[in-house]
Amino acid sequence: MIVRRVTEPLIAQCGYLIACARTRQAILVDPVRDTKRYQLVAHEIGVSIMAVLETHAPSDYISGVREVLLASACRAYLSGETTPPVWFASNPSDWAPRVTFLRDGDTLTVGDLTIRAVLTPGHAAGGLSFFIEDQSSGVRVIATGDALLVGGAGRVEGGETECLRDSLSRLGSLPDDTVVLAGHTSGSSCGIVVALPGESTLGLERRFNRALRAVNDPAAFALATEGKQPDRPSYFSRVERINQTQRPTLIHQLLKPNELHGDIFVQLVSMPHTVVIDTRPWHRFALDGLEGALHVPLDRYFAPLVASGVAPDERLVIVCDRGDLDAIVDGLRLVGLDRIEGWIESTAYTHIDDSLLDLAEIEELTQAEAHAMNERGEVRFLDVRTTAEWLRGRIRGAQLMTLSQLPELADRLPRDQLTIAYCRTGARSARACSYLQRRGHRCATLQGGYWPWFGRGFPVDGADQPF
Repeated sequence: MIVRRVTEPLIAQCGYLIACARTRQAILVDPVRDTKRYQLVAHEIGVSIMAVLETHAPSDYISGVREVLLASACRAYLSGETTPPVWFASNPSDWAPRVTFLRDGDTLTVGDLTIRAVLTPGHAAGGLSFFIEDQSSGVRVIATGDALLVGGAGRVEGGETECLRDSLSRLGSLPDDTVVLAGHTSGSSCGIVVALPGESTLGLERRFNRALRAVNDPAAFALATEGKQPDRPSYFSRVERINQTQRPTLIHQLLKPNELHGDIFVQLVSMPHTVVIDTRPWHRFALDGLEGALHVPLDRYFAPLVASGVAPDERLVIVCDRGDLDAIVDGLRLVGLDRIEGWIESTAYTHIDDSLLDLAEIEELTQAEAHAMNERGEVRFLDVRTTAEWLRGRIRGAQLMTLSQLPELADRLPRDQLTIAYCRTGARSARACSYLQRRGHRCATLQGGYWPWFGRGFPVDGADQPF
């Protein structure tokens, strides 16, 4: 058996190419929208993709199943335990010859590989895991999607904890040497994941994974999963609707954004429903960033924050370094943001006459300044770290609103005081301030973040709790 993991770092997502070593026939599990990456890997290892499988309809990216079907002659195998996506339901007679809906226990073969569907809902309705065995070598793997993750489990919503517990308990009959091919690596918002240097097995997970160890104890399972999940980004609901009820433009039909001259850029950003995405470092944005722009550097927060902060009817204009453009466009399209009107190179942007632009004014306060203003009751603190970080200690009186929740909850913030946003170092709070200013809030960032405040002995809560 040949197994190749293909990772999308912006959302820590994993797709898998799994092939029969004898016939060189392969299956592709959980592809994202850009299928070129899988074709390149298949060519590199000398295999042909015969089937594409999806463990569940994703929340954090646009599904690539339809793209794969249109780009190749393979078949698709989807869950038959939930409603079919609209692209199939609207033309079932066209798609039926190439799409099979699997239910619990159904099997298929590709070369020497036998694939069995295992129903594992809880994280997602109708979720399937795929137990794959090489009949010639005896090697076994299981593609678990977001149900079982390395060191943890997928997030659950709306009281589905017991459903996920039942799902994971079903894995108990599978052999210990079964390699776990999880849908995410560490850093995903879809569940708890522990970073390991290599692949894990069901035997290792039964021994060290708190969620899997607790499947026979409902209270312990709830404790191991519910309170420790990463915060759900607000854009998940939009992506779920796209995957289930829309047919996104095929990625090969989308044009590369036009490079803009300064005068065209000025015209575009003056138009309604246009949002500037500025990916330059904070010190450059603070110097000449545009009023109302979203400051979002190209890191693991990029795609989720932009997706959460942009309305479906808004057009995007990008300010970036030339070498970052392709990664930025790929990241935006990964989460279904296709309305990119153009981009301007960072140096060209700095040459635009400042009198033609409305520049942002984002203040950065020192620890002493923020403390003094807080003592006088002039400010409120906004903690934009994760819930786990918040529980380890926070500035006294601060309000928690994680970066992923900010777009959904920002309108709940009062506007009668200056808001001081803080995080661990200042990077996330800078982004939060940029976003809040776009929503009309007065906002400043706390220089250095939470730990210098704690170190100076300024008032905190929760710092006595264990890490």
